[in-house]
Amino acid sequence: MAQDATNHISYYLVIDEARKSDLAAIRPWQNLKVAFDRKEIWVKDLSFVQADSTEVKSIPYKTMYYEKNGKLCFLNSLLPERNVPSLLWTPIERALPVKLPSFNHNYFGINEKISVSLVPTDTEKEAEAMITTVSNLKHYIETAPAVRFQKLKWALLNNDKAIIIGKPILPLNGNTYWKKHDCMLPTGFDLDFDMLSESIYKILNPGDHFLIVWDTDNSYSLIDKDDLQALSVGSFRSTLQKHFSYT
Repeated sequence: MAQDATNHISYYLVIDEARKSDLAAIRPWQNLKVAFDRKEIWVKDLSFVQADSTEVKSIPYKTMYYEKNGKLCFLNSLLPERNVPSLLWTPIERALPVKLPSFNHNYFGINEKISVSLVPTDTEKEAEAMITTVSNLKHYIETAPAVRFQKLKWALLNNDKAIIIGKPILPLNGNTYWKKHDCMLPTGFDLDFDMLSESIYKILNPGDHFLIVWDTDNSYSLIDKDDLQALSVGSFRSTLQKHFSYT
């Protein structure tokens, strides 16, 4: 069977440099290369499938070309429009790095905001963690059968809150979270730029040592995985004794 010739055609995308953020949807495509020409950004090596994708079609104010015999033709045109430009091409992840501000990696209460926002989502995700007050957790584990929480892990947050990870979710007042990579996201929310979630995770947690817990105000907290311990009356009391007198 003859191969589809479109598989061997290289497509180009050109956009005004001021609209660089519109390329966020295609940044994870590692086969692409980018070059800067005056006030324009050029993207090359798009495949036919990529050039015809929703991600590319949703980018406004772009110009699309395909390469033919060393010339560039407008998409859906057979006539050459211009020569392939002689530019310095760079892999897209290097040309368009994800930049995040510096953060205070303390527990809850940080004031800094991340430029990537959380947005409501209609996609249902099963809760895998919750945050509640220390007093709520104390009352529960001292009155409920131990079998109800023997598969759960927990960590103290800021002395007055606790995160409990695992299922079943305890019947306590608090906020629930679902898991993506090692990120804990509030149920009913997802990252605005979902396609960048893995890149964001790698930047915030390059050594995989932490859980990243997001709040609905777009702040986040890092929890050292080594601080997580099996939930029990004993671990609860010993942890609180290290922070303040427990009675």
